[in-house]
Amino acid sequence: MKKLLMLASCFLLLGMFGGEATCAYPDKPIKVIIGYEAGSSSDTVARALYPLMEKEMGQTFMLLNKPGGASAIAMREVMDSRPDGYTLGMSFSIHILKIQGLMPFTHRDFSVLSVPAIAGSMLAVPAKSPFQSTKEIIDYAKANPSKLRMSTTQKGGVHWIQVAMFERATGTKYVAIVNPGGAGYVAIQLGGGHADVGFCSMSAIYSQYEGGNVRLLATSGPTRMKGFEKIQTLKEQGVDMISTSGVIILAPKNLPPEVLKRLTSAFAKVTASKEWADWCASRFNVPQPKLVGEEASKFLDQDAEMQRPILETLKGK
Repeated sequence: MKKLLMLASCFLLLGMFGGEATCAYPDKPIKVIIGYEAGSSSDTVARALYPLMEKEMGQTFMLLNKPGGASAIAMREVMDSRPDGYTLGMSFSIHILKIQGLMPFTHRDFSVLSVPAIAGSMLAVPAKSPFQSTKEIIDYAKANPSKLRMSTTQKGGVHWIQVAMFERATGTKYVAIVNPGGAGYVAIQLGGGHADVGFCSMSAIYSQYEGGNVRLLATSGPTRMKGFEKIQTLKEQGVDMISTSGVIILAPKNLPPEVLKRLTSAFAKVTASKEWADWCASRFNVPQPKLVGEEASKFLDQDAEMQRPILETLKGK
């Protein structure tokens, strides 16, 4: 009945104002284009976040997975969409793709809505691996360059970059198994013993850990993960490397002001909720209710500049 009354009001307004007025946003489902495959870290975040957004916005969010190019394919589609608030996108890498030469745009060419959570990654090995520590991995890799198989994501992705950072910080070299998607591939390869080592988000690898298929050696974050305090950071283990990541939610540039405000306000409210905090705690993420709109864009500016020195060395690789 409420929707019928809203539609009737819209038609009345259209008649009164010559078709220039628009209905209250949103009055239809919203599409979310995820730049990675089902089961990836961003996909996992999306399937926890958007049911909360549906309650807040009163509309359905339709999730579509379109992997490829470290999310560049999906982001191009988002950029080319109408800026009406009915097409959103999710990426881990949009703010650093231009530095790598993978896309001629940055997050500043979109309407950044939210960075709902951030987290470090896990350095992990198969459960049957002979390596019991990060030091053992490093020592072996130094003595045997390009012998160990390092599972990673598609070129330009967060974990692909972390591999390069780890190689530089430790003076080691690995045979990279570059996958066509995100962290879900890394988790499966490590869990199945098809790679020797890899960086993976905790949300993607947790089921493999819970099933006893992988061993966790270190976290790339600045502090130990809550619930996994026994797992030291790379810094604590003598590796000069800190790396975190957060999924980025955005829309085409030039959203109507009222639509932008509605979306950023909704993301701020949802990411400050107990439901979101509880989910983040269960998946070893830290909620970021303040990283919405311009504050999220500034955060991404800083992160891109911090990564620029190593990213510029990776161009063309």
